[in-house]
Formats: sequence, structure tokens, C-alpha cells
Amino acid sequence: MTLIEDCASCADERAAGAAFCENCGKALATGAEPAAGADCAACGTAGAVGPDGYCGTCGILAARPRDHAEAEAGGVAAAVTDRGLRHHRNEDAMWLAARGSDVDVVVCDGVSASFDPDVASEAAAEAAGKVLAAATSDLAEHVAAAITAAGEVVAELAGTGDPRRAASNPACTIVAACVRGTEIGYGWVGDSRAYWISEDGDAEQLTEDDSWATHAIALGADPQAAWNDPKAHAITAWLGADAGPVRPRTATLRAERPGLLVLCSDGLWNYLTEPAAFAGTVRRAVREAPDLLAAARALTAFANEQGGADNITVVLVPIN
Repeated sequence: MTLIEDCASCADERAAGAAFCENCGKALATGAEPAAGADCAACGTAGAVGPDGYCGTCGILAARPRDHAEAEAGGVAAAVTDRGLRHHRNEDAMWLAARGSDVDVVVCDGVSASFDPDVASEAAAEAAGKVLAAATSDLAEHVAAAITAAGEVVAELAGTGDPRRAASNPACTIVAACVRGTEIGYGWVGDSRAYWISEDGDAEQLTEDDSWATHAIALGADPQAAWNDPKAHAITAWLGADAGPVRPRTATLRAERPGLLVLCSDGLWNYLTEPAAFAGTVRRAVREAPDLLAAARALTAFANEQGGADNITVVLVPIN
């Protein structure tokens, strides 16, 4: 994979090798389309990838940019998104922008039951990320505005492009945060999560899932029984034309000591449902990796080693 040279967000031309756009702060994700005539990574046949992206020998679709993408901003933040092992495409999307120590992050997870969920997540991440850039104070309010803007963009997809979108509206979840010094504003709709991990102790889940299980537990259901129910992960709020008015939940955290902000999709947290396990796995990845991006890669690899049943996205932002 190669680093893109132009910023797709603001169209500013960047020198090859730049980690993030100096104009808008957007981290430039790695990834390149497999060219026709490339070697097939699946069967090893030289020059077998055709113009349609499929191997002429084994028929496997060559890797696409969104199958695995990475972004980093030095030691300020890092992000990785990966298709996982069982989905045919990556329906997650991420946004990472850094301007000095200011960081904006967004993670979106496409709702697979909808049409074009990958388009929904990508549109939402970009729309929210661009709004977050203006946040200087009232961080939670800016995050709410960013998520609302993302919801409007996703809702518009139902009336554009493929007519099948009208019957099954593109949809996604979202979690977003902006970091200004030691203050973190964050918000969400759906079940993508934000965690705070201090130097010791369990991980603190900052968000509360908009899911059937969470609502059932709040109404008094036994937690274990709720999570074992087939409806457990059915989301009760999302972005999309059929979602109704967007009502993001937001909050602000002021870090009183160093820690790590983690945003992720359920492709990671489904394998680490216990706060102690989540904290321990993340701390170990950060401790053993040579840098922040390598730690994000390690967490993605962990999810794939556990089965890779879903798309995986993880963003790490140290707060000192």
C-alpha cells in the first residue's frame, strides 16, 4: 500500500510521504487500488488480476483500499480499519485529523441490513469530521452538530444513486470525539463505542450502546440473558433516512491524569466485553508496540485472531 499524495478532503496537493494534510489536518490513509495485471495475492499467479479487479485464475477479488486502511499523525493519534475475515467488504469508515495537539476522530459502522452501508459510513465519517474541525469550545455541542450533519448526509443518500437505496435506506452508526488539550468532547448514535483507559484500572466505557440488550437491561432484564438473546445487538438508533430525527447523545470528559482515548466499532469490542479485558488488551498492545500505529495494528490483528467476524476499526488518541 502507498500513501496517497493529494488530500481527498480538501483537494490540497501534498508531498508524497506526508502523514497528514497540513491544510485541513486530515490524516492521509494508506491504500491503493490493485492495478490490472497485478499478481494475485490469493493464489500467487503473476499478472492475473484483470481490469475488473478479479483474478483470472482463482476468481478471487483483489484487495480494495477499504479492505485495510491506516492513518496516523505522528505520536498524536493513529487509526486502522480492516475488513475482517468473514465480510466480503469493509463497511466501517474512519476519520482522523490532527492540527498540533488538537485531534478529531470519527468511527462509523455501516448497517449491513441496509443497501450501500459502506457508502453511508464513509459519507457520515467525512461529514462529521469536517464539522469537528471548527470546535474550539463547547466541544460536546460541536460533536452534536457534527453527528447531526452526518445524519443529514446519510439521509440524502436514499434519494440519490442506486434506486434500491429508496427501498432499503443506507444506514450506519457513529461515534465521534474532538480532543482539545485535556478536554474531550464526544457523542454517538448506535453501538460504536468510545472508551477511556487510564494508567491503571478497568476501561471506562464512555458511550452507552443504542441496542436492544442495553435497553432491556435498563428495564430490568438479566444482563447475561439479554446479551445471549438473538436480538441483543439489534441497534435502536442509527443514521439514515428511516431513522427519524437524529438525537445524538454527547458528553465531555476532562482528563485529570494521562490516559488513552479509544474509539472502535463492535468488530473489536465484541471480543472484549469485560472492562478489565479491554483495558488489559489495549495496554499490552501499546506497551509492546514500537509506536501508536503498530499498537492499532496489533488490536486489529487480535480481533482477526479471535475470528474476525465483523469489520474492525480502532482509533487510539493518547492524552497527556
